[in-house]
Parts: sequence; structure tokens; C-alpha cells
Amino acid sequence: MQVREAIDTFFGRYRNTIELLEEFLSSKNNRQEFVLLSCARLDSIANLAFAEGPQRSRFSRVPDLYYYFQHYFWIATASIANPGRMMLFRERDKEFAQFIYDSGVPITELHVRHLLASILNSLKRRYRVSPHQSTRKKMCASNSEIVELIRGSVSRNAGGHSQFDVNSIGSLVSGYTIGTLLYRLYRSAEIHEWGAELDEGEFFTATNVYWKKAPVHSHRFLKIQFPAIVLLSLLKRSIEAYKRELQETHKLPFGIWTGSRLGENFLDRRSIFPRTPARLAIR
Repeated sequence: MQVREAIDTFFGRYRNTIELLEEFLSSKNNRQEFVLLSCARLDSIANLAFAEGPQRSRFSRVPDLYYYFQHYFWIATASIANPGRMMLFRERDKEFAQFIYDSGVPITELHVRHLLASILNSLKRRYRVSPHQSTRKKMCASNSEIVELIRGSVSRNAGGHSQFDVNSIGSLVSGYTIGTLLYRLYRSAEIHEWGAELDEGEFFTATNVYWKKAPVHSHRFLKIQFPAIVLLSLLKRSIEAYKRELQETHKLPFGIWTGSRLGENFLDRRSIFPRTPARLAIR
């Protein structure tokens, strides 16, 4: 078997999925199933290509990050009922608690609210984070740009308590790239929850990623939306781009190489985990 034949044979398995997604798109039916199938196939390509997980986009979507900080501003009274202690309501709250601890800000409702208000105002001045702002403002920025903006707010509010370099900021911001939002809000919601929260009126008709007005209490926020045509196009482009790369390099990831009967010189060793000594416990 030649390299091109091995590649075509493997990716031929995706053909039935593509045809089924195109059928759903044409009939405008089965929204949740569309998301589940497209995200599962995208996930499989990412895992095939990267042994240690898919690469992440280096640009974050600011409106979704803004809502993250606003959420913790709202619940500060409940989460910090007593100075020096922060109550965690969900597993994901640990990341925010780590951010507050690393910032050096005293853990009181007053100090935490002041820090969050400073971050929210900084984001709102520079980016479009709500439906009422000018559409000429940008809605995404590089991770490093946002990290520096947040770091500035920490420095201003923590005073002598801050070590300035807040390691958890980068980790927090990286959770709001388009790739991680797609993974968390669509892929994970389909598999681990009741399904993704879709804009049913536009899911099969919109042609680009967009932000929908999302009412939360008395406020209005912008929530990212991935319509069907975007998910399908992303899947098709990912398959074709990866096939071209493999054909050019003649290096196959383990998932393709193992069924090709080609020699080890065709194996892309980046697709397998590095050698790790086994540790055995003898009892």
C-alpha cells in the first residue's frame, strides 16, 4: 500500500458522516445530532494529529470572557461570605479561586469586587462585549494582549499585595479561544450534558460565526454561536488540509500508519507519546 492510498482509505471513513451532515443541513433537521457528529469528527482529527491533545487558537473571544468575570462579580456576596474564605459551587470555580489567590488581592467581597469591576471596565473600554456597544469595536484579541490588560487591573488593585506576574491569567484567558469555546460549549455539552444551547432560528441559515444577544437577569450579553455551515465547512477544510500535509510529508500518524503496513520510516513519531519509564509497585 502506498502513502496516498493509505491516506485516502483512512479518510474515506469520514465520507458517510459528511453525507449525513449535508442531508441534515439540506432538510434543516436534527440540530443537536448535527453538532454531535461534526464535533466528534473534528475531535477525532485533532486527537489523530496531536498525541497530547489538539492545538489551541491564540486569539480569545472577549465577550464570552467578559461574561465569565461578570458572573463572579454577581455571586461575590455568596462566594465570599466570610473574609479569607471563598466558597466553590462548581468544579470550574477552582480556576477562578486560583486566579484571586495568585493576584494577591485580599479575599474579601469588597476587594474582589473592586478587582473584577476594574477588569470588566477595562475590557468594556477596549472591546465590544455587550449588544449596546459600537459594532466597530473589535470582539477578539490575542491572548497576550488580554493577559496584559488583566494584569494591569491586578497591579492597580492589589497594590503592595500583588506579585505582578499572575501565572493563572494566561490559563484563564486560554479557555476562551474559539477552539476551546467550540469544544466546551458544543462538543462537551453534547456528550456530557443535555445538548448545546443553539440559536434554533439561525443555526441552519447563518453562514458565519456570530454573537447572539443572551439575556441574563436584567443584562444583555453576547454569546458566541457556531452555525451548521460553519461546523460542516470546518470539518471539510480540516480533513482536506490534514490530507495535504500528510501527502507532502509522507509521515503518517500512528492511527493511519498502523493499518497501512508501511515501514516505520513512514511513521510520524510526533503522533505517539514519548518513551516513559514504567513504574511498578511491588506489594
